[in-house]
Amino acid sequence: MHRIKAWVRAFFGFSRGETNAFLILLPLMMIILFSEPIYRHWQEGNIPDHSKDEQSMDSLIATLSYVKDDSISAKEKIKPTEVQFFSFDPNTLPEEKFKQLGLSSFLASRIVRYREKGGTFRKAEDVGKIYDMDSTWFKKARPWITITSSTTTQPLRIVVKKSTVIEIIDINTADSIQLMKIYGIGPALSKRIRTFRDRLGGFISMDQLKEVYGLDTMIVKELRKRFFIAENFIPQRININVAKPEDVKHPYIKWKEVQAIVAYRKQHGDLKSIDQLTEIKILSHEWIEKVTPYLTIE
Repeated sequence: MHRIKAWVRAFFGFSRGETNAFLILLPLMMIILFSEPIYRHWQEGNIPDHSKDEQSMDSLIATLSYVKDDSISAKEKIKPTEVQFFSFDPNTLPEEKFKQLGLSSFLASRIVRYREKGGTFRKAEDVGKIYDMDSTWFKKARPWITITSSTTTQPLRIVVKKSTVIEIIDINTADSIQLMKIYGIGPALSKRIRTFRDRLGGFISMDQLKEVYGLDTMIVKELRKRFFIAENFIPQRININVAKPEDVKHPYIKWKEVQAIVAYRKQHGDLKSIDQLTEIKILSHEWIEKVTPYLTIE
């Protein structure tokens, strides 16, 4: 047994516990695989013998005699009543008249209840659409159905749904109550959005909401539906010609980047254009493009 375990562990790379489980599971699988063919073979060898029962049934049938209907009994059989159809309007015909036409009681009652609830037959085919309608009866009654013009001009019911007015709000002026109207935003997320917005100087793109910690894709999608950014919005800007590292608290601008700008100013003087930032090697083009809307030289 130890040899088998050692071989299984070496071949499959199992741990000791996995090897024990495998050796227990393997015979169980073999039992399951072969139990069905063995059971079927056993069943085939135990087919019950019904020959004695068949002989008893044959003897019983032999004792029964067939009696042919005579002419008198045949005449006494009840013949189905033939329905005499007449022209009728299903919108006005009483329940009893439907029964006289050969329609069952429950279907006649169902038609009357349908009319009482405001239902109207506008064409003959509508009668055949009654739930559980007897198709055989309808085929016979179809030529006799007459819909009068007065019943085809019933007033239509028009259901007007009240439309919900959705207020679209500027994301840069929204307060906590307005933000919390979005499903999934509570007090904590609402405060986090407003804090990030204030440090940023205002949102210039709805994509910036993805940068707020805790906002998933579905919440951002709902925010896009209910909020907007004004076309003429100008965010708060940082004057990079006078900014000091300790004064800059912007999420996009780190200490080392401010220091690099200050060092450049000391060496070259005030910046004449934001584009001069490209001369500072430590600043990447992606970073400059990202922060440019929040910078000024005036």
